[in-house]
Amino acid sequence: MSSQPLSQFSKRDARLADLTAAAHAILQLDRAFKRLLPGMLGQHCQVACFRDGELVVYAHNSTVAARLRMLGNSVVAPLTRQGYPVQTLRVKVLPTPPKPVRSKSFQLSDAGLDAFARAAGEIRNPVVKEALGKLLRHHRGSENER
Repeated sequence: MSSQPLSQFSKRDARLADLTAAAHAILQLDRAFKRLLPGMLGQHCQVACFRDGELVVYAHNSTVAARLRMLGNSVVAPLTRQGYPVQTLRVKVLPTPPKPVRSKSFQLSDAGLDAFARAAGEIRNPVVKEALGKLLRHHRGSENER
């Protein structure tokens, strides 16, 4: 892989240079669009494309999409004044994928398990005693799976 900056690398191929320029233009439009949005709304959407006067924005959920649609003209007019010939705003919902569930890696040491077992034997409160017993069964059961 080359250590040259993308701008220098893209100069070798006209199609790559065009693609790089288009990507920079979309990023610039995305920044301009998000500066016009209230609060933290800009963190939950992104400009997808701009073609034939239509600005397409992806919203991360339907609530954000509804808010962007309500803003409509109040965003289009300032963008036009900034030199982007936006005529219409189209909002599409493109949900962000859920974060992967992390597996728990916490394990009690043998000394810790023994201490909980001793405590469970001495506790009189049945609710606490059962909770400690459940904790011990869970951790000792996972020990057998190791």
